[in-house]
Amino acid sequence: MAMSSETSTTKPHTPEQDLVLVDARGDYAVMTINRPEKRNAMSSAAQRRFRAALAETVDKKVVVLTGTGPSFCAGVDLVEVRSAPRPTSRPSQTPLSWTQCQADLRAHPAIFVAAVNGFALGGGSTLINNCELAVAAESATIGAPEMGFGAWPVQAGPAMIKRVLPKHAAEIVFMAKRVDAATALRMGLVNEVVPDDRLLDRACEIAAHIAGFDAIALDWGKKAYHQLQGLDWDDALDYSTYTSSIIGQEQGVASAAGLDRFAAGHRGSGQGA
Repeated sequence: MAMSSETSTTKPHTPEQDLVLVDARGDYAVMTINRPEKRNAMSSAAQRRFRAALAETVDKKVVVLTGTGPSFCAGVDLVEVRSAPRPTSRPSQTPLSWTQCQADLRAHPAIFVAAVNGFALGGGSTLINNCELAVAAESATIGAPEMGFGAWPVQAGPAMIKRVLPKHAAEIVFMAKRVDAATALRMGLVNEVVPDDRLLDRACEIAAHIAGFDAIALDWGKKAYHQLQGLDWDDALDYSTYTSSIIGQEQGVASAAGLDRFAAGHRGSGQGA
């Protein structure tokens, strides 16, 4: 029997696809790191799958990022790193795989909401800091343990330093300690803390709310959000003006229609009484 064209082009499922699951839910998606037996530590295969999952969700306005089991993400799989053969060469312009994962996350057009369950250590805390928003379960703990075994947190360190106050970053980095969810909220690492059984529901509520906004404004707005953090006031204002102009050009008549609705008295989220 001849196979249909649809059947013949379907790619077979591979075990690597199970390392990061993607659940599409209309204009947003849920990405779940799925190595619970390793506390969701990111092996090289998991990192490849992570980048593939990002590519699969490029059409989404929002992505919720979470983990399976008792851990959000325990960072890079150090057991694999330690046992890997030493490379014969390392071209200076070739980015490390985990570095590229973080770059892809930041460059992704969607707004990311971390739903932090359980442990988020080292590279796991970097994922939280590179998500625009974060909700933590009451049982969540976040930390950068690298100093405890004589290492510097290559990505977790700068991510923490850029996201929280200097003394808070120093506490996490130099004391190699985990902070609980309530402390993470006080430090500004997360936006909300909710009961464990409400974590994914709350993160998805936030995602669904944001997904109701214009995709172009969210895409360019995310880029501006990250770029503005490193600029002084004058340069930030210039970049913000540029971003607003680009959004207006990309939206075309949709932008004018939105202003017309506002002028007619319609109030969207966060507008008016």
